[in-house]
Amino acid sequence: MNFRLIAPTPTLSLYIKHYWFLEMEAGEGVNELQRVVPNGFIELTFHFADHLRKIKFKEELQPAIIISGQKTGFFDVLPTGKTQMLSIQFYPHSAGLFFDLPMHELSDETLDLQDILGPIARELEEQLHDLSTLEQRIDHIERFLLGRLSRKTEYEWNRIVHNITLLNQSNGIITVKRLANAACLSQKQHERIFKQIVGLSPKQYLKVIRFQYALFNHQQHPTESLTQLAYSCGYYDQSHMINDFQKLSGITPRQYFTECEKPVSDYF
Repeated sequence: MNFRLIAPTPTLSLYIKHYWFLEMEAGEGVNELQRVVPNGFIELTFHFADHLRKIKFKEELQPAIIISGQKTGFFDVLPTGKTQMLSIQFYPHSAGLFFDLPMHELSDETLDLQDILGPIARELEEQLHDLSTLEQRIDHIERFLLGRLSRKTEYEWNRIVHNITLLNQSNGIITVKRLANAACLSQKQHERIFKQIVGLSPKQYLKVIRFQYALFNHQQHPTESLTQLAYSCGYYDQSHMINDFQKLSGITPRQYFTECEKPVSDYF
């Protein structure tokens, strides 16, 4: 298995956290379900070999290029042969600069990029198919993204950028009211704008980030009790943390940390 994190070009680093690349030969990971949980990012993913099978309420083969919105729950994926995929993780406030639609329309969706961009996405897929190396493909994808970058400078976007900064500085342990006040908006206005740009309501997004911080905190302090972990991450109590874990990952914290191989936080 080959897994790599790749930094974007400096211009795109303002909007993209990183790319991750995964390559596995046919047979590696086959019949091994991988659980996908909310990570706080909207992602654009390219399959250059066999596609993954997504399993939720039904099984479906993922398209060659997919855009995945913010998630409020989990699903599983299963390799179907050789895996060679590249995924772009946009910063929470940035995907809307490249795709001209409200981001909450993508929430809990994994869509074929052609459903959003039509022939443009089909042409991109064909162009990437003609390239032979990962470096060539990344270079082509970056030119594609730079060509779509919208220079939005609206007050609403800048307000949410400030919100995300505060959220990161507090490790997600912050109130919805404080975020709204920092944006100089009523809570109703703030929720509407936040959902449009980030993809989830502030309350739901804080739940995701708190979950991600719990994964990070456990990674840093693996011997800490679940009760200590719950209070360290801003949960009311251990039961509150267990309830959130079950909704977001399908299993309890104890199961997650025991059964998942090297559980880490994508966000932190």
